[in-house]
Amino acid sequence: QLCRDVSTPGFTPTVACAVLMLRHAARRATAAAARTFSSAPRQTCAATTDGRLSLYQSRFSRPAGSASPALDRDGPGWMGRPATDAKLPLEDADELFPARTPADVDREHFREAPSVRFWNEWSHDDTKSPSTSVSHILSQIAAATKTPADARYWAYHVFRSSWFIGQGAAGMLASSLAGMAEGKPSLSKARAGAGAANRLVIEATQVYTQDLARINSGTHKPPWDMDPKHRQFNPVFVADRTVRFLSEAKSTLEKHTASAKQENPTNSKVWLNSPLYPDYYLNTFHYQTDGWLSKESAKVYEVSTETLFVGRQDAMQRTALAPLREWFNEMNGEEASANEDGHDKNSKIASDGENVNLLEMACGTGRFLTFTRDNYPKMNVTGLDLSPFYLAEARENAVYWERFRGEKLDSKSTGDKKIAKDVAYFASGALRNVRSMASAAGFTLPPLPGALRSVMACESSEGVDGQKTEETGGDKNDVGTCEFTQAAAESMPFPDESFHVVTCVYLFHELPPAVRKQVAKEAARVLKPGGVFILADSIQLGDRPLADKHLGRFGDFNEPYYRSWLRECTVELFGSAGAGLAPWTKELCSSTKVVSFRKPKKQQM
Repeated sequence: QLCRDVSTPGFTPTVACAVLMLRHAARRATAAAARTFSSAPRQTCAATTDGRLSLYQSRFSRPAGSASPALDRDGPGWMGRPATDAKLPLEDADELFPARTPADVDREHFREAPSVRFWNEWSHDDTKSPSTSVSHILSQIAAATKTPADARYWAYHVFRSSWFIGQGAAGMLASSLAGMAEGKPSLSKARAGAGAANRLVIEATQVYTQDLARINSGTHKPPWDMDPKHRQFNPVFVADRTVRFLSEAKSTLEKHTASAKQENPTNSKVWLNSPLYPDYYLNTFHYQTDGWLSKESAKVYEVSTETLFVGRQDAMQRTALAPLREWFNEMNGEEASANEDGHDKNSKIASDGENVNLLEMACGTGRFLTFTRDNYPKMNVTGLDLSPFYLAEARENAVYWERFRGEKLDSKSTGDKKIAKDVAYFASGALRNVRSMASAAGFTLPPLPGALRSVMACESSEGVDGQKTEETGGDKNDVGTCEFTQAAAESMPFPDESFHVVTCVYLFHELPPAVRKQVAKEAARVLKPGGVFILADSIQLGDRPLADKHLGRFGDFNEPYYRSWLRECTVELFGSAGAGLAPWTKELCSSTKVVSFRKPKKQQM
């Protein structure tokens, strides 16, 4: 009856029924777990006078290479990862949590957004019936849908999460039937994974609500890939990514199972030995194929991580655009005052990013960089990464964004004119190849006709690789430069004070503690005075207290430095005692924590 009565825009009866089924599976898995753990010892903790948890008895750690009782007992969870909701304690070796968590220190130094308190208190209520949970989701979506644009947002993201859930379930089922999940086939483990996915769907609803609120407040634009013309709606593109993912999921779970049963795991190294890369980098993080060092890894990375987060990863990362918008607003306000005083107007920072230089450290496939550029198209950006394969994928994403944006804005290129333009574009590409081969053979060909040269220039306007070109859309289509640099973040080849903004997404939890300090100092070195450094990474201890005792288990998925990151104090790392930056703002969004720092301005003489 509930499925028949659904009328909320963007939430179909099929999706509602799927959620009901997932909830039913989750309750069955929870009941079975409760029976299994009824005799397990309870975890104890001490609380401070204000009620915040400050001291825990941790039982999430285990010796490197040893089997994980948690996985044998809990089941693999979604995509083989354990859930982060508070459950009964593990029986691994005890460790003492810090008396003051990173969140405690953050509270004293950052200006915290409302999202910090929300996620600090939020938890999934397992006591609710399936119908109550679905009704709550529908009510929340209805309350957040006030305009047609809101309805389009929800329709897209419900579809997005549903697709990633289906893909993840297919990967887990294939691995279970092949006997690779936990060493033997088990449909019950696949059902347990579906239950975990249901909890993540409910959490994703909170993430999307937060993301939509930022959009409606003008913090950032809606995601540019919502357009049905985007290639992610192309069946051929989707099929290619799905085939890659199913193969990767099967391989990843197999490696994880094998490693958990070995005293000294040997399959965590990549295929390449090279003095060009630091030792910590030559690791198959997450047990992904070839680590960071292959084209195949780069092609499957985005779809793998989004499947893990049931489609909410992009929205979590877009939280990093909040401090960037605030920085732009502040800079524009200061410049307005300076101009009134008769100061130089030539270096004005525009709202579209003009005259601003941004560096993204460890840009990976460059997906977040496209969201940044879509909000500030005239900003000059540089993507830095150590993997040439991921940089190639980032460049492809950047070129696609520029072309997609140009086609969207160029309203004059329609009908026969657009067909003629496309033919000329592909013809010019073929001629370019002929010219390259002729040049290699020692022949010189006459220049291309002017019409073809202008079409070849349409691909990018002052875009990827810093090429300045003309574009048919005129000034409205101009974009800033986009360059890519292969280098380690701890030793960047940029002069001091080169960038107004430095961003970093999901890097620091994969760095050894000593390297984190080096990277932090490098980020501060290349940042201009008055500039902003924005760090988005995994939540840490105290950010979501109910999840604390299970956060460390993500380290079992070949994340050797993750547990140390949970205790890392970013204020000490980047603050006056470390890199010399000043703490500014903090945001939370589900599994992601965003903190920003400012570089003090130089004193006027």
